[in-house]
Amino acid sequence: MLKTTIGLAISAILLAILAWIQGGWSLVLKGTLIGGKMLLQVTPLLLLAFVTAGLISALISEDTVSRWLGPKSGLRGLMLGCLAGALIPGGPYVFFPLAATFLISGAQIGVVMAFIVSKSLWTISRLPLEVALLGPEITFIRYIATLAFPIIIGLGANVLFSSSAGKIREQIRELQGPDRVSGEPL
Repeated sequence: MLKTTIGLAISAILLAILAWIQGGWSLVLKGTLIGGKMLLQVTPLLLLAFVTAGLISALISEDTVSRWLGPKSGLRGLMLGCLAGALIPGGPYVFFPLAATFLISGAQIGVVMAFIVSKSLWTISRLPLEVALLGPEITFIRYIATLAFPIIIGLGANVLFSSSAGKIREQIRELQGPDRVSGEPL
């Protein structure tokens, strides 16, 4: 988390310097106000997303996650990950915290990847807009054309990255702070 924070701080400083060079303090202030406005808009969504992920983590035991989504769940776990990704509403502020919660609670890495990819490709919440703007035929073609990708990516992730899952879980726990490093509910 510290490296990410430092990287973002350096980026913000460099962009502020560039804004100052191009337009002086007024451009720096304008950019800062735009960023502050965006922060105010997404804060409620972020809070609710993290509360939801935390509640899921507290309510669903690691044994349950491991049984349904863990290494022994096989294709059933991948399919459940795909289904969850398709059905969970909301954008990245919602599904990335959930993906992290699933992973640190014992889901296999392929299930988490299938969840993320299906959220991007199959999300049901986008379906009405897609049909309205593109029509039912192109929407159907897109869904059929992408049907296998979440499963293929999930299987591939299991084959290629299962040995890294423990390290990835630890990194996520570190990102979530010292209260979560143990992996136990708060």
